[in-house]
Amino acid sequence: MIKVFQLIWVLVKHRLDRLIPTDARPLWITILIFPLRLLPAPSLNAGKDLASALVELGPAFIKVGQLLSTRRDLFPDEVIEGLSTLQDQVPPFEHEVAISLIEASLGQPVGSVFSQVDATPMASASIAQVYGATLKTGEAVVLKVLRPNIKAAVEQDLNRIETMFNWINASWKDAYRLKLTQVLSDYRQVILAETSLTREADNAERLRDFWLPRGKLYVPLMYREYSSDSLLVMERVHGTIVTNLTTLKDNHVNLSKLSQLGVEIFFTQVFEDNFFHADMHPGNILVNHQDPENPTYIALDCAIIGQLTREDRNYLAKNLVAFFNEDYSAVASLHIESGWGPQSTSPTEMEAVIRQTCAPLFGKPMAEIEFGKLLVALFQAAQTFNMSIQPQLVLLQKTLLNIEGIGRQLHGELDLWQTAKPFLDQWMADRKSPSAHLERIKGLVPLFLTEGPELPEQIIKAPRRIEQILMANRQLEDRLTNLQAALARSRQTDRYRRYSMFLLGLSLLCFLPALTSEPGSLSVWRSALGSVAIIAALLIRGIRPK
Repeated sequence: MIKVFQLIWVLVKHRLDRLIPTDARPLWITILIFPLRLLPAPSLNAGKDLASALVELGPAFIKVGQLLSTRRDLFPDEVIEGLSTLQDQVPPFEHEVAISLIEASLGQPVGSVFSQVDATPMASASIAQVYGATLKTGEAVVLKVLRPNIKAAVEQDLNRIETMFNWINASWKDAYRLKLTQVLSDYRQVILAETSLTREADNAERLRDFWLPRGKLYVPLMYREYSSDSLLVMERVHGTIVTNLTTLKDNHVNLSKLSQLGVEIFFTQVFEDNFFHADMHPGNILVNHQDPENPTYIALDCAIIGQLTREDRNYLAKNLVAFFNEDYSAVASLHIESGWGPQSTSPTEMEAVIRQTCAPLFGKPMAEIEFGKLLVALFQAAQTFNMSIQPQLVLLQKTLLNIEGIGRQLHGELDLWQTAKPFLDQWMADRKSPSAHLERIKGLVPLFLTEGPELPEQIIKAPRRIEQILMANRQLEDRLTNLQAALARSRQTDRYRRYSMFLLGLSLLCFLPALTSEPGSLSVWRSALGSVAIIAALLIRGIRPK
């Protein structure tokens, strides 16, 4: 309960009522937030204040905010710009605590494994802290140490966020458009994955296996014998942060080749390996420029990895090819065939929306078209027709936005399409090749051997079974209609009860500071807010359905 009041207080303190759309304010919300106008807003930028509130609330809120920062199909620009500023940097915990956590993971004193561990962390994030160290055998390593009790804290915060989203859904009739609970459900596993260093080590080793033979992307070696789910020991590598243009230019690095290499690596990961690093912000990308004319990349922090099904990759490749051919009819058909939305969607209507959304992007040279914005436009079109966007595609969009942004920063004339097109063409060709068809047929052989003998009987019985299914569906629809009506009545009653409890709780929160404040202080206004909240609660209890 204390955490709930803390959440409410942070939302009030940062005046996040400004983010509630005017058309989403029923009478009770209007009454509740009116006194908040007497409180000064921290800044004129509500998106920036939202980011500050999430930082104050903790790691899970920060992670959700970072992931939502790519969802321009859901939120206005002010919110997106605020969330985009979120930095996962927090004050470090004590060195003594870190040492005790390392020893607990190792099951032995630090000195038995390491000849030296830095006293000052190299980085301190909301999930883990990073130290430089040296093994007794002489190798320079990096230690990543999970924060104490972070898994339980993240899980609890995610549950609170889910409760808050459920409350928003119950309170605002148009909240379904944002699909908040679905988005959180999609992202929950992504966020929880960051609290498992074993999973991160697994991801890093697999990525290393893919790229070590290619020589274009280096992933540090994992020391699994010293690592656990709460401690990761890895090779210490040295390079230049990819956005440090001054150092790269001073070392005469071929920036054009470097930018194209980044795009090549990304599309290889997506279409060949189906295993892409999904957290490629500048802090996780270093450049090895020992050979300035042929620079290579170093990838850090492999906690978040994206994978797409063969169908999703096929959908993505066909969509992008159709987009750049300006074949909006094909794009609309692909959206519907993907199965992510109602099959009743009109292809003609969807084609018109996609054309209106995306045609302006093509009124410029190909090199100036931003691939990331194209995907955003694609998702916005899908959202218009109530189609759900798969979380892995959102991770891909987030990564592509980062890669393209970095690439254009390195080389302003980067033509991402010319670099990506060979991968898409190859993928499409491979899908149509005889060997690909043969592989798909081979995959069906076990199913045919198992089910084949029963096919004649199944075919004979099919019409009767279809009739039975249709009859059962009609009965189910009738029951569902009655159940929905009863549920709607129940929700309306429960909604008013929750409003009352919420307002009463908020008023108590506002009154408490006033008891210890000097007359005339800001808490007087909080008390006024509390009074109005109580009155509103009583009004609501008086008008709720009987």
